Amino acid sequence: MLTIKNIFEITVYRIEETFYYSQMSAHIAKVNDGHQPPFARGIFTKKYGGAWRYNEIIGFLRFYRYGGSQIRCEYWKTDAKKKIRTRRKQFLKISDGYCKQSFSIFANNSKLVQTMKSAVEHCETRLAKENLVLDRELFDNTVDFIDWKLLLG
Repeated sequence: MLTIKNIFEITVYRIEETFYYSQMSAHIAKVNDGHQPPFARGIFTKKYGGAWRYNEIIGFLRFYRYGGSQIRCEYWKTDAKKKIRTRRKQFLKISDGYCKQSFSIFANNSKLVQTMKSAVEHCETRLAKENLVLDRELFDNTVDFIDWKLLLG
């Protein structure tokens, strides 16, 4: 029987966080034009699209162990033809082999850390061609502290 074990997910964004907030500030300044009190900023922020972290997600990369010696990645993204600010999203699986990275069950933990980083970097490079951005913050903060040998075993 083939073993499949989900390991982690990384979110995919339409644009970078800093760029999103600079566009939002420019939009609010243009619409507000100094006529509204400062508390109206919250209303304009909501109308613009809300906070970047949870409202600009357009996809997910789901990494999993496939069989005894392979890391794979599913790529899920919204079904919209044009990626814009929106509140209605439906995610479809685009690929279940977006990334394929082999590993040895006998590898030490530092080698497995490099394997995980390589898999994420491969996906990041592919998505950069579409001008999409990965939120690697949680992955980068934890990858070196996980016992990958135990997790993948």
